[in-house]
Amino acid sequence: MKIVKSTRFDDVDHDVGYEYRGCNYEIQNEEDVFLIRIYDDEPGQATVVRPTSMSKNGNLRKLVEFLQSELGISKINLYKGDLGSYAKIDLNSLAFCSV
Repeated sequence: MKIVKSTRFDDVDHDVGYEYRGCNYEIQNEEDVFLIRIYDDEPGQATVVRPTSMSKNGNLRKLVEFLQSELGISKINLYKGDLGSYAKIDLNSLAFCSV
């Protein structure tokens, strides 16, 4: 597993009232490519943007371990389809945390 690309993003619209800043990472593991987003105001937390079906991906454990060791991540959010938004997972069981 390796980081193949990292880019800064600054999504800002003061008229609408939002400001999102951080870094996007493309991480590759053989044929799988993952898009990870880390926001500046949430250090240690990552969101797996793509693939959206990551909770069922066989490489989730590898990705979690990579994010922890390489980027110092301690909280990970995955897309939860039945919720229609992102939710935190338990890094040991890889299951979605209870609300």
